[in-house]
Amino acid sequence: MISSVMTKNQSKNEGLYQGRPVPDFPIEFQWHTGDWLALFDRQAEFVKGDLKRAQADGRTIVFLSCPISTAGGGHFSTNVDIAGAVERTLLAKWGERFYILNPSRYQMETKEGVGLMYQHSEAIKRETGKQIDLMHLMKTAKPTGGDYMRMWTKVIVEDDYFTGTNNIIPNTGNLFDAFYFVGPTDVQEFFLSEARSLSQAVEVYFARKYAIDNHFKDDFDSIVENDVLRPLNLGSQKEKTIWQLRRQEFFRYYAIKAGTNFSLGSHDEWNIVRLLNAKRQANPDVYGIPGQIAVFFDGRPIPIPTYSAPAAPGYEIKPVTK
Repeated sequence: MISSVMTKNQSKNEGLYQGRPVPDFPIEFQWHTGDWLALFDRQAEFVKGDLKRAQADGRTIVFLSCPISTAGGGHFSTNVDIAGAVERTLLAKWGERFYILNPSRYQMETKEGVGLMYQHSEAIKRETGKQIDLMHLMKTAKPTGGDYMRMWTKVIVEDDYFTGTNNIIPNTGNLFDAFYFVGPTDVQEFFLSEARSLSQAVEVYFARKYAIDNHFKDDFDSIVENDVLRPLNLGSQKEKTIWQLRRQEFFRYYAIKAGTNFSLGSHDEWNIVRLLNAKRQANPDVYGIPGQIAVFFDGRPIPIPTYSAPAAPGYEIKPVTK
């Protein structure tokens, strides 16, 4: 059974359904049903478990919005490296009273994320007897940005397990004290630990990863043909051009574009926190302006007018209106 309420504008496209992840929260995505839905529901509950422990420890909880996908020329393992570095930097600056929720730890672009999905599939098998072939799922119907954004919307918005003593309005993101959106300065600081100039730093990072990480190397030197990975033929001008363009796109992305400004998921996360703060502003007896969730971008709090500014939608699906 689908655990999120479908709207009257529900759509079905190759097993994808459109609806609101949280019924009373006005943002919609498309996501897979069936096995992926079961696995992502388990993952959402797992993340909430981590948040429960942070809440019990009295930690100030911060959601780290960071690019993860390869859209625009980025590379998933590099994005994960940057997210981890920003997380460590924030904890070093802000101290042990903070808990940083780093989404890259839970997504399938990382070994941690894949491992968790295998744990969930084993748990489902133990509890229900149903066998989920995760490798087959990945080959036949990879999870989409909508699958992840449905999960993150539920994690961010739903707060029935909040244990604070203050009066709250449900589904107002009460577990989260702040959002931190990774910006260009964060990315440049990550690379500039390698060298003095950004050009040199990105090249040094690329050369090191290329030399020691075979998966990274394959992403630039190989191509999938008939479901088989094979090396690019650099004797072919067409494939040599692919080889060159991949390296150029990597450099350009991390030199000038890396950060949440160019991330589809981060755009949606910006709009989620904006909607949460709008809901809080509309209830001054409980929250009002002083009770907004704090928002940081690129190392600094955002200015006052920006709290109300929407971002272009990323994976969000706008309802069809008649």
